[in-house]
Amino acid sequence: MLTKELDTDINASYSTSTNEKGIIVSVSKDFETISGYTAAELKGQNHNILRHPDMPKIIFKKMWHALENGDEFIGFIFNHAKDGGYYWLANKTYLFSRDKKKGTCKYFSYKTTMSSRARFHMANLYSILLEEEKKGGIEASEAHLDEYLKFRGVSFDEYMKTFLDGGGLFKTGFFMARKLFGGGAKDE
Repeated sequence: MLTKELDTDINASYSTSTNEKGIIVSVSKDFETISGYTAAELKGQNHNILRHPDMPKIIFKKMWHALENGDEFIGFIFNHAKDGGYYWLANKTYLFSRDKKKGTCKYFSYKTTMSSRARFHMANLYSILLEEEKKGGIEASEAHLDEYLKFRGVSFDEYMKTFLDGGGLFKTGFFMARKLFGGGAKDE
């Protein structure tokens, strides 16, 4: 279903904030530009208005699990734009504020361009996860992802972080060596 990939700008400041239910509270001007939506069109909408149908649901399950536990989420997401195109962004999302009296919180997500290497690996992994999801639901997709990470000797967070900088290949080699010589993956 992927259509035309839109170019992201390495100098842009893509960001969004949502409430605890994923409802968009604010977006940056650059995010408006890449998504093709105005801030007025996005505010008050669930962030999944941008979710590309080829994006595996397990990644969002991982995201919400991390955020609900007060952890930061790092992951790679591709969204669809208003014009039907799609774009990939590296996302770093974390709890921005919490009002314990009201039981509400606000999440902030800073998004950057991602390397072609990261896009290649994520596109391959996500297509497999999506196929597993089509066959057996999110449970099958999650089982495959868990096995994929276990084989590499890394946690989800470690694997995603390997693609955020130029040390990714070195880190992946380190994780495989750690697996071979003891240590294993850290628990999430």
